[in-house]
Amino acid sequence: MNLPKTKSKSENRGVDDVVKIIKIAIVIYFIMLATISVAQIFLINNKILTPVNGYFSEDQLRDIGFNFVKNEKIYLIYNRKLIVGSDGDFLIDFEQYVPKAYTISGGKILVKQEIITDFLKLSKTGDIFFDKPISISSVNLSEDKITISTSSELTKELVNVTYSNGTLNIRITPADMPKSISNGISVSKQNGSVLLTLSKQLEDYHVTISNQSIVITLIPLVKKIEYVKRTESFAGRTFTVNYLIADPKYVSIVPLLPKKGIGSTATLNSILSENGVQHGVNANYFDPATGLPIDIVIANGRVLSHRYGLRPMFIQTTDNKVFIGKNYVDITVRIGEVLLLVKGVNTRALGEVNLYTQEYGLSIPRDVSKTYFVVKNNKISSEGYVQYVPSNSMVIMVSVEIKKKFLPGNVVGLPVSIELYTDNGYKIKNAVGAGPLLIQDGKIIPDANEEKLRYGGGIPTTRTDRTIIAIKDGKVHLITIQGLSGSGMNFDEAAQFLLLKGYESAMMLDGGGSTSMVYSNRYVTNGSPRNIPVALGLK
Repeated sequence: MNLPKTKSKSENRGVDDVVKIIKIAIVIYFIMLATISVAQIFLINNKILTPVNGYFSEDQLRDIGFNFVKNEKIYLIYNRKLIVGSDGDFLIDFEQYVPKAYTISGGKILVKQEIITDFLKLSKTGDIFFDKPISISSVNLSEDKITISTSSELTKELVNVTYSNGTLNIRITPADMPKSISNGISVSKQNGSVLLTLSKQLEDYHVTISNQSIVITLIPLVKKIEYVKRTESFAGRTFTVNYLIADPKYVSIVPLLPKKGIGSTATLNSILSENGVQHGVNANYFDPATGLPIDIVIANGRVLSHRYGLRPMFIQTTDNKVFIGKNYVDITVRIGEVLLLVKGVNTRALGEVNLYTQEYGLSIPRDVSKTYFVVKNNKISSEGYVQYVPSNSMVIMVSVEIKKKFLPGNVVGLPVSIELYTDNGYKIKNAVGAGPLLIQDGKIIPDANEEKLRYGGGIPTTRTDRTIIAIKDGKVHLITIQGLSGSGMNFDEAAQFLLLKGYESAMMLDGGGSTSMVYSNRYVTNGSPRNIPVALGLK
């Protein structure tokens, strides 16, 4: 029987030695590769040059300032110095012999980077080789931008920007001190680098390096959402006043619905938490019998409830501007080429044209004088009554008369779009309607008496808890006012109170038992929270 041969110990040692040699060779290769990759930043004659595989190309040598004559031998001329090349070797000024200095590829000369480094007597700092430091002509600071102008081409390897503990550090290497610099920026020289320092609270910053300039765009740290609680005296009485202050450039002031949609109610904190929001107040008035909100609700560009007369509304536009006032808003639905004016959105009141969105949680009113179109993917998918709005769809209810007059025949497959028009051209992102309007253009509204008559139920005249939305200095203030003695403010008191605080515009939201505010998932108002149909959240 033939048994397999076993290797001797000497043979095993030989295999192990070979494996070790291979491993060492691999490590050396990667070290050499890393050394080549990090040692290729050359700044010569204010130009960035990057050798390839350790060689300068003929074009790069011309950029440096070399002239060439090529025949049987190669002649390089630089600033009255002559280099003669033959068979890969250089003779510099007939004095210095340099072997294996260059090679020829495709008829073009390639010179080793270390030869050029020695010949030009380049300086070195870190992994950067240079003939002279970068000359910084100016450092200019504006409100949100630092612009650094230099005499040299720049690359990211020459510029290091960091931010820590309220200090922005800009290190330029190698560089000389700036010739001019704006106030507010300090400068120092450290190991061949220029260090520029700015003390400023920043949210973020963006660095752009282009040709011979560095532009650093500063994004200041802003208080996106602030909360303040105060005990304040006014007109001989004392109140607890909560302020939620939001910067609309960074915060969406958005209406939010309960999980079950329009027609349902829930407490403020429940609505906020279901929508992943931590701060907010109650919003629209509502019908306690149906739970349906009264007046307009627009959330993220989607119309969820229609206007109720010409009551005031808060608007946040798509470009994050904010307004409070009385604005005409028309909602239209385009079916094919036919444009119809919508008379109601998510309502039980029957109009000639009603719209029901997927947020509508109640049954759609059924009427024999109406016809119903189900819309999915922006096209009519079916015609006929449905009790509830199907998922990811909407339902358009139109009178039979309008259908016969403007949409005769089969409508299935026709394209559908919802269009929103305002009298001032606002492109609305978020909106809620309520009232009364209190302040406009920094003054109590001139028709205050007429405005109070537009609201029944003692809304303007009763001293009760108040929820108010106001605007000052471009920021939105959500305010709750509760009297320590049990009574809040009426219209006139609230208007005077806000006027003294310098608000530019303000209107009431639903108040009384509905008044509630949540900050960081906790109620900051007093009393038991009431179920409401719409919250106004800060997101």
